[in-house]
Amino acid sequence: MITFVKSGTTTEHLPKGNKPQIAFIGRSNVGKSSLINHLAGQKQLAHSSSTPGRTRTINVFDVDKRYFLIDLPGYGYAKGRKTAGYFFDDMIGGYLENNPLLKLVFVIIDARLGPTELDQQMLSFLQAEKIPFAIIANKVDKLTHSEKLKLRKELEASYAGLNVVMHSSTKTLGKGDVLDLIDKHL
Repeated sequence: MITFVKSGTTTEHLPKGNKPQIAFIGRSNVGKSSLINHLAGQKQLAHSSSTPGRTRTINVFDVDKRYFLIDLPGYGYAKGRKTAGYFFDDMIGGYLENNPLLKLVFVIIDARLGPTELDQQMLSFLQAEKIPFAIIANKVDKLTHSEKLKLRKELEASYAGLNVVMHSSTKTLGKGDVLDLIDKHL
């Protein structure tokens, strides 16, 4: 069972303790909240909106009292800082940097667009910081079968050895793959 715990604007607002954390990050309006709702089997656990940048806080969810699922704000619409060539909000940077409880970051991309420049900057940042991550290509229901195959091939070629999950909340694709990756990293 997935339950909402709290929201905050700094890492000090996160729950205390030593529970492992799995984070979801991506551009604004890429479908992070819908993906979390799909994993939870609930429609309104994580609030989603068609307005980009709606999630402006770090939202924490407890999963079966085993680990925390962290919904990070989207990047791309808010002004942020530039660190080593990467743009991201101070809140996101503060969370990602030096977090020993963070076991895996899912970088969610829009399957219709592929990784944007901002996505590539985030992926490069995670690689440079040696933070474990995987890519979720979201909204694959909008692609033809051949477009899905092409996208997977391109992502796997660009990020060798990286786990890539094809996901659609509306077609209920990829949920098992996401949950398997989480279990593997806990």
